[in-house]
Amino acid sequence: MKIDPLVYQAKFPECCRLDQCRSRCCRFGVWADAEEKNAILSNRSLFLPYVRPEAADPSLWFGGSEQDPDCPSGVAVETQVIGGACAFLHPDHGCALQKAAIDAGLHEWRFKPRFCVMFPLVLTEGTLTVDEDMKSLWCMKEKNRTHPITQAVRKEVRFLFGPETAQALTRQPRAR
Repeated sequence: MKIDPLVYQAKFPECCRLDQCRSRCCRFGVWADAEEKNAILSNRSLFLPYVRPEAADPSLWFGGSEQDPDCPSGVAVETQVIGGACAFLHPDHGCALQKAAIDAGLHEWRFKPRFCVMFPLVLTEGTLTVDEDMKSLWCMKEKNRTHPITQAVRKEVRFLFGPETAQALTRQPRAR
C-alpha cells in the first residue's frame, strides 16, 4: 500500500463528534467488502434491534457489487440508502452495526465496513489518501480540522492495517 503525501499534511478534528455532525457521512451509504456483507447478513438478527424501522428488512441492506482491488476479497458491495441514509444508520445517529457489536461485547468495529472505519482516509488504487470530496461535512470544514489526521485516526488505522502502518503514518516523511 502506498501513502499519499497529503495524508501527512491533512488535518481532522481530534475525533468524530456525533453531537456536531449527527452522522451526516452516513447519508450516502458506503462500499463494503463482499466478506463484510456476508458477515453482516450472517449476523442480521444481532443488528435488527438497532436499525431504523424503514431498514428492518435485511434484503434491502445491500445493492450492486463490482470488482475492486482495494477490497480484501476483490469485490465491493454498496450499502443501500434507505430513508435518506445508509441502511445501517442508527435512529439516534451513529452506526447500528457498531452499537450492536458493542452491546454484544464484541469489538466496536467487528462488523462495520472498513471504509467507514477509516473515514476520512480512503484506499484508492492501492494508495491511502484523504477523502476530500465531502466538504459539506462538519468534520471536513476547514475550521474544524485542527489535528493531524494521522493522530486523529491512529486507532482506526492500527485496527485495519496493523501497528506497522499506524506507526509509519505518525512519522513525517523526510523532504527530498
